[in-house]
Amino acid sequence: MILPVSDEDGDLNQSGRAPSAAPLRNKLVLTLAAALTPVLLLSAFKAYIDARDIRDSQAQNLVLVAGAAIDGVNQSLQQAELLLSLYEPRLAAGECSGVYNELSVYLPSLTNVVAFDENSEVICSAVGTPALSRENQVLHDRLRAGGDSFARSDAFFGSASDEWVFALNKRVEDEAGNFTGINTFALGAIDLANLVRAGYLPDYVSLSIADETGRVFGDPLVGPIPAEWIEGVRRAQDAQLFRVDHPDGTSVDVVLRPVGNSNIFAVIARPSYGLWNDFFVRPATSFGLPLLAFAVTLLAAWMAIDGLVLRWISRLTRTVRIYGAGRYQFKAGNSFVDAPSEIRSLATAMEVMAQDIDHRDRDLKEAIATRDAAVKEIHHRVKNNLQIVTSFLNLQGRQLKDPQAKEAIAATRHRIDALAIVHQTLYQNERLESVDMRPFLTGLLNHLSDALGMSEAGISLVQSYAEIQRDADDAIPMALFIVEAVTNAMKYAFEEDGGEVSVCLSATDDQVTLEIRDTGLGYDSTDGSSGLGSKLMVAFARQLSAEFTTEARPGLGCSHKLVMPF
Repeated sequence: MILPVSDEDGDLNQSGRAPSAAPLRNKLVLTLAAALTPVLLLSAFKAYIDARDIRDSQAQNLVLVAGAAIDGVNQSLQQAELLLSLYEPRLAAGECSGVYNELSVYLPSLTNVVAFDENSEVICSAVGTPALSRENQVLHDRLRAGGDSFARSDAFFGSASDEWVFALNKRVEDEAGNFTGINTFALGAIDLANLVRAGYLPDYVSLSIADETGRVFGDPLVGPIPAEWIEGVRRAQDAQLFRVDHPDGTSVDVVLRPVGNSNIFAVIARPSYGLWNDFFVRPATSFGLPLLAFAVTLLAAWMAIDGLVLRWISRLTRTVRIYGAGRYQFKAGNSFVDAPSEIRSLATAMEVMAQDIDHRDRDLKEAIATRDAAVKEIHHRVKNNLQIVTSFLNLQGRQLKDPQAKEAIAATRHRIDALAIVHQTLYQNERLESVDMRPFLTGLLNHLSDALGMSEAGISLVQSYAEIQRDADDAIPMALFIVEAVTNAMKYAFEEDGGEVSVCLSATDDQVTLEIRDTGLGYDSTDGSSGLGSKLMVAFARQLSAEFTTEARPGLGCSHKLVMPF
């Protein structure tokens, strides 16, 4: 036998292709991965918590910054309210320009000073002649009705100052408390926005202001402000955090905080870190390092399994196949000098086992050869003894005068010849336990044809045999069954014009069929037969555990069939 050759670390399967060792490696690595996965999941969860904490911390810092950032606006508005009260007599005297010139140094956001009478008519104006907007008319009516001393408008475009302004209005009363007019400071929206400051914030933080309508002034990252945000801040009376998601996938954190009890709001915004961006801060150490350790561990396990296990298992497989081919002289230990001690011990044990098998194999072969020689000699001697018996019967038959006695002697001789052929086939066959049926039956029928004189009687013999092997114990009853069937056909089936006898042996997956058919005179099979030959055929069928059937009709010949398990 020629074994396929593999390299030192590989092996070949029976088809000559290198088998994949991946299943074992994959199972071991997957087992290790499953064992480490809980650690990785806990690390991922901690990274998520860290990222969320960082995001919440950044948002909270933004809320705190919002409080510090609006101090300048609060101070400016409070200062404006105080100055409106202090300069009320001079404004009543129509000195709007003088007051404006004095206060513009202290209030950089002041863009105009206007005094109105009780009918909202302009008494004086520092810059131009302002037109009263509908919104400011509503504020004037509210102050005229009493209840409020100050009222602040939303941002509007001032026609006199030619910019967006907030109007701070104060109710003016006489000594009796009667309404006499309204004094107004116009504060520039952009200037107020410039008062929103938090010096320690990075450049990407936007600081601006918004009015009640959501209009934003300054350098905003967002705008306009949604109405529901403003309503939420009004209800809470405190800073609120919001987030704006842009179509490009970016987002902005926005803190909206009211300035005092007015309708002005500070807007502090910065680009949102987001959960995934936060993974590169503290979460990177929470998840990244365990992930790296996870990958390194799996890689190390992969390499260790390949170098310490699979390499030597492959070599052990090759060694086993060498021993399986009968090459017991192969020294397995020499190939495993560098292997781990456990593998080396296994290889040494395999070498010792192979040597023991080699010794027992030689002993068994010698014993089998001796037994086969003895059995063949027995079969040979039995065959010779049967031929001697046949010779005795021939001598005895010549001395007989009774035709029936001679016929009985001849039938007995044919049966003994069949037994002799079986024993001859067995000792000529290499396998004593089974018989190749084609040569066996061919030799038997040829001998029987000569003995019965079938050719001289004008009877042709047709043989058809499948390549079948049967146990030696089945060969004898099958042979004797054929002898009885063919002998009966020769004795009773034919007249002087001769005919044909066919013997067919066929097989399927689960059964073997033997059929002996003749084209002779036939008979009525329903009448049965009580002859010795028929009784022997039934006995042989029972011995073979076969189903025996006979089909015969007058003038249509006869067929004997045996159906046996395969």
